Amino acid sequence: MTSWERTPLLTNIVVEDNGTGIHQKDIHNIFKRFYRSHISQDTHGIGLGLPLAKSIVEAHQGTISVTSRVGQGSRFVLSFFQNILFLIKSKLVKN
Repeated sequence: MTSWERTPLLTNIVVEDNGTGIHQKDIHNIFKRFYRSHISQDTHGIGLGLPLAKSIVEAHQGTISVTSRVGQGSRFVLSFFQNILFLIKSKLVKN
C-alpha cells in the first residue's frame, strides 16, 4: 500500500507491505550496500535496492525511515521538506 500526506513543512510518502518483515537485528543495516540478512529466508536480490532508494531520496534532501515487525510487514516513510520560499510566495500571491 502506498499513500502520502502533506503538511506545511513536509511531504511524506508511505510504503507499507504485509510481507515477512525485517528482523530487529537487521533493521540498522538494511540501507548498507550489499547487506544480506542471515536471518531472512529470501534468496532474491543482492542488497542494492534499499541503498539505491536511500541515495535517491537523500539526493533530493529527503530522509527514509523504516519500522517493521517480523511476520507482519514493514513501513517505509520517505520525507521531503516543502520548498518554504515557494509556500511563502504562493500565500502572498493569494492574499
